[in-house]
Amino acid sequence: MKPTEKSAAIRRAFAIFAGTEMPCTRYITANLPAGDYLRSYCDARRIEEYCRACGNYGRIWGCPPFDTDPLERLAGYGHIRIIGAVATLDAKERHRPADVSEAAAAAYAIVEDARRPMDARLLEAEKRHPGSRALFAGSCLLCGQGGCLRTEGKPCRYPDRARTSLEACGFDVARTAKELLGLPLRWSEGPVLPPYFTLVGGLFTKEKTEESEWTHA
Repeated sequence: MKPTEKSAAIRRAFAIFAGTEMPCTRYITANLPAGDYLRSYCDARRIEEYCRACGNYGRIWGCPPFDTDPLERLAGYGHIRIIGAVATLDAKERHRPADVSEAAAAAYAIVEDARRPMDARLLEAEKRHPGSRALFAGSCLLCGQGGCLRTEGKPCRYPDRARTSLEACGFDVARTAKELLGLPLRWSEGPVLPPYFTLVGGLFTKEKTEESEWTHA
């Protein structure tokens, strides 16, 4: 989504949800050996084909194509904590959009609203676990309406906070959500929003981390 389209979508979503709060987010996690996850859930060639069809391909530093294999950065880790952020909607919220365009705008805003605190918590977790590496749940949000500098051939504005996503590294997020978190991804049906949105991120670490870091916050 282009910057002008993004800002318009957010304005429409605020109008749609005027007087209400965005759905609350809860976290569900799973931990497994990093090697097992790499072997069972990485399908880089197939996933990159999906990335090629996205408007962010080659336009955002956190998205493919990359100069080096992103999986090389994940070598040597012992564990991965999969983190799913779940935003649940009630029947009234699901039927609030009047048409498909409003549903798309609302979905974008709900996901972004859940993403920002999730990204912040992943970066905090990196600090608690020295040497760990966080992977976000989707394309980078940091530059906002200003747009990523990749389109101008310039380096990232926020290299200390920018991270790639699981899917950008070639991981199958749909299988991850369904099999490891028990949360099949759901999509809008016309103007009707899904019963929940699931965002899937991860934290690669040397040692096993505790689920309570996420579920008891």
